[in-house]
Amino acid sequence: MPNNKNRIHQVIVLFFFAVLLSVIGLSFRNFESMSIFWPGNAVLLGLLIRFPALDNRVSLLVLFFGMLATDLCWGTPAMISVGVNFSNITFIAAARWVLLTRHFTRPYPRRLQSLMRIFPASIAGALVCAAIGGVVSERYFHDELFKAWFSWFSEQMSTSILLLPAVIALPRRDELRAILRKTFESSLLPLVALLVTTAMSIWVGGGGSLLFPLPALLWCAISYPLFITCCLTLITGISEIILVAGNVLNIQGENDLFRIDSLSAARLGVAAMTISPLIVSLSIEANKRLVARVTRRADYDLLTGALTRSGLSSRLQALLAARNRPPGFSGALFLVDIDRFKNINDTWGHAAGDYVLAQTVLCIQQALPPASLVCRMGGEEFLVLLEAANEPRAFLLANRLRNSIENNAILHKGNDLSVTASIGISLLNISSVQALDEAINRADEQLYIAKSSGRNQVRPEFVL
Repeated sequence: MPNNKNRIHQVIVLFFFAVLLSVIGLSFRNFESMSIFWPGNAVLLGLLIRFPALDNRVSLLVLFFGMLATDLCWGTPAMISVGVNFSNITFIAAARWVLLTRHFTRPYPRRLQSLMRIFPASIAGALVCAAIGGVVSERYFHDELFKAWFSWFSEQMSTSILLLPAVIALPRRDELRAILRKTFESSLLPLVALLVTTAMSIWVGGGGSLLFPLPALLWCAISYPLFITCCLTLITGISEIILVAGNVLNIQGENDLFRIDSLSAARLGVAAMTISPLIVSLSIEANKRLVARVTRRADYDLLTGALTRSGLSSRLQALLAARNRPPGFSGALFLVDIDRFKNINDTWGHAAGDYVLAQTVLCIQQALPPASLVCRMGGEEFLVLLEAANEPRAFLLANRLRNSIENNAILHKGNDLSVTASIGISLLNISSVQALDEAINRADEQLYIAKSSGRNQVRPEFVL
C-alpha cells in the first residue's frame, strides 16, 4: 500500500508540473511561430534525471496527457494538440535515452555525468522533436517545411541547453548552504562584467552582439559554483532571446538576407554561447571531485576509514592554523593496540583480521567524542587525539574506550572474534605538527608497560 500511495503522489506531482509548465509555454505561444519559449520539455526531462524514482514509462504517459489536457483547455484544436504534444514527448524520450543509456561510471556521480551529456542529448531531442513538429506546422499552419523545422529545432535546442543544466544541477538541501557561502565569498566583478556586456550587446546590435556576454560568462564559470553558473547562463540566454523577439536587440540589420528568421538565429547563437561556460564549469567541478577523491585516498585508510598519518598531520595543521594565539592544541593522546591480533590472522585468516580492524575503529569512533581524531598508525595500532582533555578526563575516556572494545561483540562467519586492547596515554600541548612525535613516544612507552603488565589495561604517564 505505501508504494502504491507513493506512485499516486508521483503521478499527481508530474501531472501538475506538466500542466503548470504548459501554461507558461502557452502564454508565449503565437500560432504564426508557435511558442517563443517552451520550458516544459527541458524542465520535465530534468526532473526525470534529477529524481530517478520518477524515471519510467508511466511518467512519460502522464507528462503527455498533462500537456495535452492543458493544450485542449487552452482552446487548441484536438489534432494540433495531439501533434504538437507528441513532438514534445518525443523530445523528452529521445534526450533521456542519450542521457541515460550509457553506463554511469566512477568517480563522477549520476548528476554530473548527465550534465556532461547535455549537448548531444539536446541535439538528439531537438532533431526528433523538430522532425515531427515541422510536419505539424507545415500541415496546420502552412509554414515552409524548412523554416518550420528550423524554428522547432532552434527553440528546443536552446531551451534545453539553457534550462536542463539548472534543473539537473539543482542542489540538495544539504548542499545549498555550501553553495551560497562560496558564492557570497566570491567577487562581484564577474557578475558586473556580465551586466555591462549584456547592455553593450543591446547598444551595439548586429549578429556578433549575442556573443558579447561570453567572456563574462566564462569568468563567472571560473569564479562561481556550477549551479550558480547554470542560473546565470539561463538568465542571460533567455534575456537575449526575449530582446531579439521584441526587436530590442537587432542581430540581422536592416536587410534580412538570411534563410532563417532572426529569432531562430538568436536561439542557435545563444545555445552556442551558453554551452561554453557550462563546459568550463563542468570541467572545474569534475577536477575538484577528482582531487577530493585522490586527497581522500591519501588522508584516509581505505580499510578502516580512519585517518592516515598524513591525514592526521593535515587535520592537525588546519586546527593549529585556526588558533590565533597559544597554546595551540592541548589535550590527550591515546595509543591503542589490539591485544594478540596476530593470533586472529594466523587462525582465521587476513580477511577476518581486516574485519576486526574495521569493527574496532568503528567502536573507537562511537565510544569517544565526535571531535576526536582517530588515526591508524599501522597494523593493529591506532592513535587518538582528544582536545581539551585534562588528566582525570583523559583517564576516564581511555578506560571507557577499553571497556567498549572489550564488550564489543565481533562475529565473522559465525566465529566470535572479539578482542581487547591496551592503551597508552600522554598529555600534549603543542603549537606545531612536528611536536606531536614527542607525545607519541611518551604514549608508546606507556603502551609497552600496559602490554608487559598483562594487556587489556590503560597506562597514563601521569599519576592521578
